[in-house]
Amino acid sequence: MDESKRGTQPVNIEELKTKGNECVKDGKYIEAVLHYTQAIKMDPNNYVLYSNRSFAFLKLDQHYLSLQDANETVRLQPQWAKGYFRRAEVEAASGLYDEAIISYTRALQLEPHNPKLMESIKNITDMQKNKLKGNQNTIWICTCIGFIIGISIVVLDYSLTANPTLSQPLSMVAFSIALAGLGWTIGKTATLMSAWSAGKSLQPPPDLVPNDTNEKEAMPEKKTKYSKAQARQRYKQGKN
Repeated sequence: MDESKRGTQPVNIEELKTKGNECVKDGKYIEAVLHYTQAIKMDPNNYVLYSNRSFAFLKLDQHYLSLQDANETVRLQPQWAKGYFRRAEVEAASGLYDEAIISYTRALQLEPHNPKLMESIKNITDMQKNKLKGNQNTIWICTCIGFIIGISIVVLDYSLTANPTLSQPLSMVAFSIALAGLGWTIGKTATLMSAWSAGKSLQPPPDLVPNDTNEKEAMPEKKTKYSKAQARQRYKQGKN
């Protein structure tokens, strides 16, 4: 029986892997995950299965689960470039461009002549440059808007009111610069918030985070019940 099971098990794993790959080609990523998961239960050390499931999870925008499988792929086979590639893909999708470049570079070290890795590094580098340029443009635009609003308020105050609040040229300039500074602060805050949001999709889903407090509250402590005879016996042993 044992030998027959061993003989059929690899075939079953290969069949599940093939079914999963076919589902990926058809865009049925949830079904692919189910097939890969079943195969992994039969062969927990098969790094290719983790890599394939990582890709399926990524297509489902399940970045946390995809990264877990990519890391497991790397752990099981650290000399396989595709594991680092999978990890880089998740990091790039999560907005962690610096980390993605490191993972892509590690994969390229293992496969120096892989054109896909070279192209991926170029693309992620361009994305990083565009992001930095976009952040600078955001700050500059917010600063200009603040300055224009400041000048507009000064002009309206001077032309539409009998007693302008800002009557001195120095105060007019100072007010406009102050609003420009406020615009710069808003722009800078927006870019910082964008940077902080990067990698948020890699946080574990709420249903995967253990809540020890709730579990303890949901499971009241069990109290041992004793019969009267047992209680008297324990009382006597305590006195002795």
